[in-house]
Amino acid sequence: MKEFPMQEQFFLILKRMQNENFNMAQTVSDVLAIGIDSAYRRIRSETPLSLDETVKLCLQFQVPLESLNNEIPDVVTFQFNKLAPTKESFREYMNQLVEQLKRMQKGKNTHIVYAAEDIPLFHHFGFEHLAKFKTLYWLKSILNIPELNQQKFPVEEDSFFEDFNFKELYNAYSNIETTEVWTNETIESTLQQIRFYWEAGFFKDIDSFRNVCKDLISLISKIQKQTEINQKINADGASTGANFTFYQCDLMIGNNTVLVKSEGFKTTFIGYNSFNFMNTQNSFFNEQNQTWMDNLISKSILMSGVAEKLRNQFFKAQMKKIDALLEEIEKEEN
Repeated sequence: MKEFPMQEQFFLILKRMQNENFNMAQTVSDVLAIGIDSAYRRIRSETPLSLDETVKLCLQFQVPLESLNNEIPDVVTFQFNKLAPTKESFREYMNQLVEQLKRMQKGKNTHIVYAAEDIPLFHHFGFEHLAKFKTLYWLKSILNIPELNQQKFPVEEDSFFEDFNFKELYNAYSNIETTEVWTNETIESTLQQIRFYWEAGFFKDIDSFRNVCKDLISLISKIQKQTEINQKINADGASTGANFTFYQCDLMIGNNTVLVKSEGFKTTFIGYNSFNFMNTQNSFFNEQNQTWMDNLISKSILMSGVAEKLRNQFFKAQMKKIDALLEEIEKEEN
């Protein structure tokens, strides 16, 4: 047994947050201003970290000290993305999501459980018009980026979205085994956003509106296909082999909640500000979230590979909502 088990756990947490090419010893050496040998001794828990050293590493890796503490069940620390009202800040947020998903892929037996008050944000990025619409909505209407105040969809500059990794983000999510729990209302927020942009005059023309609605139809069709075959499908239409389990729930979910489980490791993500997430590795909180999700699933209908009639009825009802919006706007225009 290691002499400093908490220190060993601390470095395990730091390692989980890095990519495979990351040089832990060199970073520890640089941050603490110590030699490589001294860094290795701390990483191997042969030499104890001082409190000052631990705080420096927490600041460097953006890990709260509370992530090591399982002794205060009523105190939970969350990490969150600090977004500025700039395109660059949002692009960095998306890059961080990609890296986060890639790290999850490397975990043993990683599984995502997603209680979806809204359509899981990753799904939008597999469809060009919808991905650009949602991104513009988040940047213009949520982050209030000044340069977009007068912009309509689609934005004038063709290059505006070229450095957003839509496909990479979509495929990263497509490669992780996932359970999603939807309600009959999960699609509603996206429909409301599309309707709002049309009524506010933020679409350039009716064709732009139609393209977004058609992409939303394609998204629902793809989710239905994944549900039928019990597997995820990437942006190119190929099965990734990652299991996809889908439940329909009649209970109100309340907010987007995600539980990521891998061997010996859990993280909870709680949605806020429309698209953003805060997360914690607090074991007490994660166990409560696990219990809540298990209860939610126990009161839901499994639709993956079974319940064909109910599955078809559910997705047909979602399609009808999109068709109704399209028909309503088409009548207005005629």
